[in-house]
Amino acid sequence: MKMSNIEKRVPVLYLDLDGTVRHGATELGRFVNSAADVVVFSEVPSLLARYKRFGWRIVAVSNQGGIALGHMSMDDCIEAMGATNKQSGDAFDKMLWCPHHPDAKDPEMSVCWCRKPRPGLIIEGALALRIMNPFEMYPPHMGLMVGDRPEDAAAAGNAGLRFLDAATWRTGEHLLSLTS
Repeated sequence: MKMSNIEKRVPVLYLDLDGTVRHGATELGRFVNSAADVVVFSEVPSLLARYKRFGWRIVAVSNQGGIALGHMSMDDCIEAMGATNKQSGDAFDKMLWCPHHPDAKDPEMSVCWCRKPRPGLIIEGALALRIMNPFEMYPPHMGLMVGDRPEDAAAAGNAGLRFLDAATWRTGEHLLSLTS
């Protein structure tokens, strides 16, 4: 299928949150269950600003199984996402999360298509961006997924995206390849 001349190909940065963008259980000693728990890594706002200057879209894709397990409410999660975006310089074009967990008592909350390593959140992100920006295309070969866990790497592979480890990403050294 030939792409219209008015459609623009745009790269997308898909980011895990906990342990990637913001301190997670490893750094905090507990899970992020409220806006008060949100601490964005100091390097992240400037990194995200650079991606924006390079013309990238930015989408958060985060497993938030604490909702299904009763550790936080959906409202708590929404507030934590808002705090994350604010501390990140309002850089996110879209923030998505999976509220499911395989250990949930409610069968509707234990099985889904969106929990990483499944690619559902990434696909949902690309579709949401397309609705928001109908003259843009988001080819997977132009995208990048960043995370700190094996399920993040697997989700990237399942969606056809390149993957970069969070600690490496936060150094910013990879950005040299974006400018060349």
